[in-house]
Amino acid sequence: MHNAQTTLKRWLNRGYGNEKVEKLIGKIENGFEYWFTFVVHPGVEPTNNRAERALREHVVQRKIVGTLRNGKGTSIHERIMTVLATWAQQSLNSLQMMTTMLSG
Repeated sequence: MHNAQTTLKRWLNRGYGNEKVEKLIGKIENGFEYWFTFVVHPGVEPTNNRAERALREHVVQRKIVGTLRNGKGTSIHERIMTVLATWAQQSLNSLQMMTTMLSG
């Protein structure tokens, strides 16, 4: 993994002179420590496709309902939906988990 990180750093430091490429490089640099997580931890998928698919229904519902018009409400909704989706993926009972979390 160290070799992969070194190689990636070398590519990032080349200086490409293109605004779009430099923007992409900035994004890669900002999350540099996470780019190889799936290599170090074999159970972690290399993409977030499964998480995106799991949340998609909730995003559509939020847009249809349209009641979450401020950042705080949207953030709270997203966090709750993320927790519920995670519990569902782990085959946990959402009502039981919510009750446990709120009473503990």
